[in-house]
Amino acid sequence: MLNVQKAALFAISALGGLSNAKDIYVSPTGTGTGTSTSPYGSIQSAVNAAAAGDTIFLKAGTYKPTTNIQFKTNGTRTSPITVRSYQTEKVIIDGENLPGTPYGLDESLPNKERGIFHIQYANYWKFYNLELINGPYGIYARDASHNYYELITTHDNYETGFQIEGASSNNTVLYLDSYRNRDPRKNGESADGFACKSGSGEGNVLRNARLWDNVDDGLDLFMFGSPVTIEEVYSFQNGFNRWGFSNFNGDGNGFKLGITGNPPANHIVRNSIAYSNAKKGFIDNGNPGSLTVERNTAWNNGDVGFNFRSSSSSLKSNIAAVNVGSAQVTLVSTVKASGNSWQSGTWSNSSFVSVDPSTLQKARLSNGRVPSSEFLIPKSGEALGATTKADV
Repeated sequence: MLNVQKAALFAISALGGLSNAKDIYVSPTGTGTGTSTSPYGSIQSAVNAAAAGDTIFLKAGTYKPTTNIQFKTNGTRTSPITVRSYQTEKVIIDGENLPGTPYGLDESLPNKERGIFHIQYANYWKFYNLELINGPYGIYARDASHNYYELITTHDNYETGFQIEGASSNNTVLYLDSYRNRDPRKNGESADGFACKSGSGEGNVLRNARLWDNVDDGLDLFMFGSPVTIEEVYSFQNGFNRWGFSNFNGDGNGFKLGITGNPPANHIVRNSIAYSNAKKGFIDNGNPGSLTVERNTAWNNGDVGFNFRSSSSSLKSNIAAVNVGSAQVTLVSTVKASGNSWQSGTWSNSSFVSVDPSTLQKARLSNGRVPSSEFLIPKSGEALGATTKADV
């Protein structure tokens, strides 16, 4: 196996993919020049020094920048730039000392100050195993494409935990946990777990993510005019005023899938769960597109499970049960619905193998995935609704 790996690396190097690649090291206590024995003390210094093919290793500890970290350069398709924790060490980047944490009620947050990581006009980057807290957004990526994010945690930020915006395409976000994000500037109006907003670009994907206890929505695709693929995403307990905001404005939907005025955006939502959110489970929110919504579950939300009021979407093999709204679903006549729970009788808690979400909320497995469980699996064995089981 070792000889095979060496041969592969040699082949890539011969093509120029790794010929000049270097490793750059950063430590919270560093004072050096970026080597393994003399690491930088500043993540920004490492980012500024990085070129296509380089890897930035962050040593364990808590980083406390006083200005946000700006990503402006590009890797390439064959030689991306990588930022990751060193080995499996725990890395926390704490944005509490940044401007805008927070500004006052109704004050604006300048674009350049958004995000602990501000990724703009920066393409072909990869990010692994990082925790971003207490920032004016955790990750804010604008007009940035072909980037990859894996095992990112964003929590307790003063705006959305992870946001993609503008002309952004072919970004993949895998194994995201984003929770307890809030926005004192807006009394809960806009801080979501994950958002892909106000822009367009094909090929953006969010997969195997958990979004919970955020002040507004779990997921929001406000004014994004291109299809986003959402798979194995679990959005729960969003939209509650845990921070005592006056004039509270949190919406509290699990999945908000557009807004009136969008170009039709044909988002894809599969094998995802919205549960115990303050309002609706899944809502097209005025998106006039044709969304594909398959094998999802809305359970125990504070309003209807599925509200598709403006689209010509296809809803297939979904479950809506134990939601508080007067009806489990609200669908306009242009929605094509087939094989869903509300078309096959009444569902209750007794229809499921388990209504205990605790396993879903445990630590991720060594492969990055959420643990498998029997949460909201139909006792009947029907191929309906979402499952956390890896083989589905």
